Amino acid sequence: MKRVLWYVLIIFLIGTSTGYAVPYRGYLFDFWSETVPAPQAYVPAAVLTGSELQVGRLNSPQDIFVTEGEIYLLDSGNNRILIFDHNWTLMQEIREFVNDQNERDTFNSPRGLFVTDAGHIYVADRNNQRVVELDKTGAFIRAIGEPQTDVEGVIPEGFRYQPRKVVVDIAERMYVISEGTFDGILEFDPEGNFRGFIGAPRIKPNLIDYFWSRVATKEQRKRRALFLPTEYSNMHIDESGFIFATVSGLSTDETDAVRRLNPSGKDVLRRQGFYPPTGDIQYPYSGLGATIEGRSVFVDVVTRENGLYSTLDIRRSRVFTYDSNGSLLYVFGGTGDQVGLIQGPVAIEALGDQIIVLDGQLNRLTIFEPTLYAQYIHSAIHYHQIGEYDLAAEMWTQALKFNANLDQAYSGIGRSLLRQDQFAEAMENFRLGNNRKDYSKALALHRREVISDNFSRIMTVFVVAVFALYLLIKFKPYARITAKLSGYYGWHADSRSQSAFAEDDDLPRWRRRIRRTIRSLWFSVYTAFHPFDGFWDLKHEKRGDAGAATIILILVVLTNAFGRQYTGFPMNTSDPTKLNILMEIASVAVPFFLWVTVNWSLTTLLEGKGTFRDIYIATAFALTPLVLVNIPMTIFSNYITLEEAAFYYVITGFAGLWTLGLIFIGNMTIHEFFTTKTIWSSALTIAGMFLVAFIGLLFFSLIGEMVNFVTSVYTEVTFRL
Repeated sequence: MKRVLWYVLIIFLIGTSTGYAVPYRGYLFDFWSETVPAPQAYVPAAVLTGSELQVGRLNSPQDIFVTEGEIYLLDSGNNRILIFDHNWTLMQEIREFVNDQNERDTFNSPRGLFVTDAGHIYVADRNNQRVVELDKTGAFIRAIGEPQTDVEGVIPEGFRYQPRKVVVDIAERMYVISEGTFDGILEFDPEGNFRGFIGAPRIKPNLIDYFWSRVATKEQRKRRALFLPTEYSNMHIDESGFIFATVSGLSTDETDAVRRLNPSGKDVLRRQGFYPPTGDIQYPYSGLGATIEGRSVFVDVVTRENGLYSTLDIRRSRVFTYDSNGSLLYVFGGTGDQVGLIQGPVAIEALGDQIIVLDGQLNRLTIFEPTLYAQYIHSAIHYHQIGEYDLAAEMWTQALKFNANLDQAYSGIGRSLLRQDQFAEAMENFRLGNNRKDYSKALALHRREVISDNFSRIMTVFVVAVFALYLLIKFKPYARITAKLSGYYGWHADSRSQSAFAEDDDLPRWRRRIRRTIRSLWFSVYTAFHPFDGFWDLKHEKRGDAGAATIILILVVLTNAFGRQYTGFPMNTSDPTKLNILMEIASVAVPFFLWVTVNWSLTTLLEGKGTFRDIYIATAFALTPLVLVNIPMTIFSNYITLEEAAFYYVITGFAGLWTLGLIFIGNMTIHEFFTTKTIWSSALTIAGMFLVAFIGLLFFSLIGEMVNFVTSVYTEVTFRL
């Protein structure tokens, strides 16, 4: 009853918003990297210092370890181990021990500890360059010193052994992180013999770094930073014997800030969320630390029930919790000295459903307890793990009442509906959760169900369509329609006929204009399939029309916007709520007019024969394949899965290449260039487009600065007067 009342009080304090009862905000990141608010998942329940623990002043504590019955705290500055029960009552203090030389011995700036199921305590005694093993009473068992090997090259030259963290697996193999070591984690067998390094986190230089390393002089290469592997900062061993390790000193292109290493040292961590588990994607709520910039740097990780794991960010003192697939579930914490904030995070542990964060700078422990919101998430994941999908869906539904931005909840409900063969409903939930992979699975099953239920109707429509196509080919009814159009608009179906473009002075002017525009639109299709003849006639026989070219350009804008809005969900990664028609127009019109203007300017100097009007019409006509392909492929994309998306990408990609080819041929034909000169003129046009865009951006930037300056001066004068 007390626990229920406690959770009711928490909900009353934090509500279902971001929560202002604690000095930090809850948030998540959506599919498009945007920060979205979330309710508090964990709130501070207690802050423990040496005084509250009745152990004297803590001095730079560096590690904490929790077993089924005890809590071990490594008070590094005081060179001692404090052992508490789960009620934080001191049970034992280990300051010294009798070593194998029968002498009293002490630790010297220890940095990490680990306790086995048998109660053996392993301490990474950094400044003594050893790992000390004690029994559960604190009696000395052995000390494992600096690694030794007869194999040349295994231990790097200049290696200095400074053990910082240690874990032991079920086979009693010991793994040690040594400070300043870039070759991975040191592995020792049960007898303490060094076996080598595992999991070396190598950094792969990008193409730019590789290029400069090849063209730079020897002196310049010496001054450049070396491509060194990164260093592990901490590790934790899970119930399956896999090592979760955090990586420090990441380069900007790294995505594996935390790894899960199997016994051979291979990283097997799942990264199937929207983003890899690297902490902050953006840096929200800067009011808690406006000067804190840069990506998250994990200093510790702890595994929890049902495959969950929580990581501790030393840069912003936040805790990020992920599920077994690497999807972010919730974030809490922040930098500061208030209750619930951490100034110098060094370690994290789980005590049941509580989270303990050790602050090495403020010399205290902060205990966080889950809210009802977090408990619903944990329960949903637990029920899903044991196969109780209906209960999991119910828990996710309850979590959604707190946070409508929780994408994992929609996906969890969708998986439950999928197993109940409610495919359409599952698709809708997967769409709400931006889960394209599972949406594709539900779509395949839903499509098969629809086809199975309506097979006779589908076959009937198919047979009728084939028969109608046969009649269309045999009797050619479109010929009569074309003849009527010829009589009304004064043009002939044969676009190659010279008489097809004969002007009829008896027709009204508006009909002549419509006639010319329609025949030009018809001719654009002909040009798409017969580019050399089409562009030749376009220039020399004046079969193009500026109005038709403008219509094609408008159609490209509309079909492009239609595609962005209505492309099938598995292939559509754009945010439809942010569709801006002005931006859609600009995305087509700006590069189009840049190409036309710059091409006309350059080809005038290169003795090109095309006028501005010719270039405008030819370039617009070259966009015809996009109009022909965009709409049918957008419709088609709504009925295919991710596995079938290759057809969509191949056809749309072919349309793009087709368009580029038409632009090239049109440029060559209207300017009467040879192939080589066309290539050079096209390359110069593209370079000119970038130059004009740069100058334009610079110009508008200067205008903006001038406006800001004038506004500031006006404001200052106004206030002074």
